[in-house]
Formats: sequence, C-alpha cells, structure tokens
Amino acid sequence: MAARSLCRGLAGAALLGLLLALPARSASLFQFDVWMRAIDQRSVSVQRHIAARSVEAATADARELERLYGLMERYFVEDYAARDGEQISQDGRLLAALIPGALERGDFDAAARAAREIALACNDCHDPYKPFK
Repeated sequence: MAARSLCRGLAGAALLGLLLALPARSASLFQFDVWMRAIDQRSVSVQRHIAARSVEAATADARELERLYGLMERYFVEDYAARDGEQISQDGRLLAALIPGALERGDFDAAARAAREIALACNDCHDPYKPFK
C-alpha cells in the first residue's frame, strides 16, 4: 500500500514538473482564431465605411485593426514562431495605421488602397495558420 501511494506521489510530482517545464503561452489558439475572425470582419467594415466617407467609423475600424494585428504579431513572436506570420501581421498593422492619416487628409483613395491590401493579405495568413476550419 505504501509503495502504491509513493508511486502515485512520484507520478504526480513528475507530471507537475513536466507541466511547469512547458513554455508558458500568452495567447491561446482560441484567442488567435478570435483575432483572425475579428480582423476579417473589421477589414470588410473599414472598406464599407471608407466607401461611405464615414471618417469616424472608418478610423475606429482602422485603429481596432491596428490593435488586433499587434496582438497577432506578438502571438507569432512569443507563442508560435513563424517569421512569415509575424511579417504578415506587422504589414497589416502598418497598413491599418496608414488609414486614419489618409482619412484626416481627405485621401479616401489611399485609405481604400490600404484597406484593400489588408483584405487581400488575410488569405496569405489564413491559408497556413487558420486554426479552426
């Protein structure tokens, strides 16, 4: 009986040691999927708002895209080392950051081009990295 109890204790300690040795992840695969879906929705929304010349709504969408791409970029740096995923996220973040300035200048064409680039780049990331099909 004592040997069985000792084995359970050792097995539990070994399991705990293995779990503690695993790298800590700051974002889960589920969160990553949520961000991808939100980027999809915002990329459509920002294009629609730019076309309608709704500067305030398009700016809000662009700022949210920038935030989401920042989360994605950090995910690819800290949690899932993929240089191309990191680059796609960084490019998306930079494109989203261009939109508010273009809108402030009244350059709706530049804002629309940046928004369209974001939408086109989504597939570049989705195809290899979309966690849930």
